[in-house]
Amino acid sequence: MTVVYGHGVVRWADAKFARRFGGAVAEPRPELYGRAAVADAWKSWLRFLLAYAISVGMIFGLVVLVGTLDEGAPLLVWLNPLTKVLVYSLMWPIVATVRPGRAPEAAEGNR
Repeated sequence: MTVVYGHGVVRWADAKFARRFGGAVAEPRPELYGRAAVADAWKSWLRFLLAYAISVGMIFGLVVLVGTLDEGAPLLVWLNPLTKVLVYSLMWPIVATVRPGRAPEAAEGNR
């Protein structure tokens, strides 16, 4: 998980610390709609897929380390929830692709 998400978390924490204690100006949040929202959703899911692949590889490595498949069976039980979360998280990029959202409408000046 650290391999996949570590850089982004450290960058976020550094920016948060700089704003809180260093007086740095907060960067504006990106407005995600249209193609940008779809690209962001798929990028996020692909990161999760990479984290999943690393986790599965580590589980199988531990099973090999333990010895036989019978002795490593309790470790393989973790593959079921990991796979479910991966499949369920696939729904968001699919929905974002089908319905990417629209740009916010400009606010009227006479309100």
